[in-house]
Amino acid sequence: MPGFRSYVQTGIVLQVNANPAVDVVLQPGQPSDQVQVQANVAMVETRNSGVGQVMENQLIVGLPSGRRITDLILLLGAVTPGSDPVLNSSRNYPTQSLSVAGGLASGTTYVLDGSMHNDPYNNLNLPLPFADALQEFKLEASALPAQYGLHSAAAVNAVTKSGANGFHGDVFEFVRNYKFNAKDYFAARRDTLKRNQFGGVLGGPVVKNKLVFFGGY
Repeated sequence: MPGFRSYVQTGIVLQVNANPAVDVVLQPGQPSDQVQVQANVAMVETRNSGVGQVMENQLIVGLPSGRRITDLILLLGAVTPGSDPVLNSSRNYPTQSLSVAGGLASGTTYVLDGSMHNDPYNNLNLPLPFADALQEFKLEASALPAQYGLHSAAAVNAVTKSGANGFHGDVFEFVRNYKFNAKDYFAARRDTLKRNQFGGVLGGPVVKNKLVFFGGY
């Protein structure tokens, strides 16, 4: 507006289920005056009572695991495998029983792209997307807000990648083979593990600035 300085702030990163406050004060000044801030917003959560941690895509793809997202939840602290033999049965494969901060293994809410993602049979998670298709996820515990009122222990909020105005994608193959491994010191012979996981993702525009797509296999 005439009579006020221009204000520009960059470096704002919006993560899953984050609600940062960006306080801007418009000050009187000449039209040629400009205030430019090049700094990240402090990611101190002041509007949510839960305590959480975000696992970003670079870590999801780079950390060694069986390419199963629920394995990475165990790295976020206060998380242990559930001990309930019913929840750990083969009937629940490929879901995983996890206890967060001493809560029930069936007491965690899973949300994928804003929709409930719990298996109604056992209250565990439905299968989550593979690592290359997932943008990030956040684990929250301790005094969760009312939006997660169905479960008492914790909440896992995940978002998939999305398309953009340009075409982007990748192909991958992860190989694990006993021929590449050294023999365990106490084992009589090397293990016989063979695993080949391959696929790809592709995203891009359908109508620029209006409609985009993203898919993965």
